[in-house]
Amino acid sequence: MPDLAQLAELYHEVYREPPYRETEADAARFRETLMAHAKQPGFALETVHSGGELAGFAYGVGREAGWWPAPAAAGPPSWLAGRPLFYVYELAVRPDHRGRGHGRDLLERLLGERTEPAAVLAASTDAPAHALYHRWGWTTVAPVRSSAVELLARRL
Repeated sequence: MPDLAQLAELYHEVYREPPYRETEADAARFRETLMAHAKQPGFALETVHSGGELAGFAYGVGREAGWWPAPAAAGPPSWLAGRPLFYVYELAVRPDHRGRGHGRDLLERLLGERTEPAAVLAASTDAPAHALYHRWGWTTVAPVRSSAVELLARRL
């Protein structure tokens, strides 16, 4: 796994921007969460470097049949219900490296070898990435409670 400090620094750089406005404490929680997820079966991480610098990363964890994100305001649609899923926890690309295809490439590499029939991720409806996901074939499947976030899914 790449250096955890580099991943956390990139995470903080990306998610301190609007609409997220996350703090250093949020970045510290990210580090803890990533370390916990890395120990789980089905964990996968992809990175992209540019000029020797970590420019982006994406990671997720395979989830067993019947799993569904707890903050979802609705259950899964029938095409996802009762099936294993790959949950994409993070996709982050440094602001000065965006617009070069890194985000899509990271997701394609992350999902390319998965055996689960579908992937799910959460996206802020206020973030530019939300529209990108839809252009890349992701579909809104459920709102997230008490937030401007939606769950999106894509068949693999």
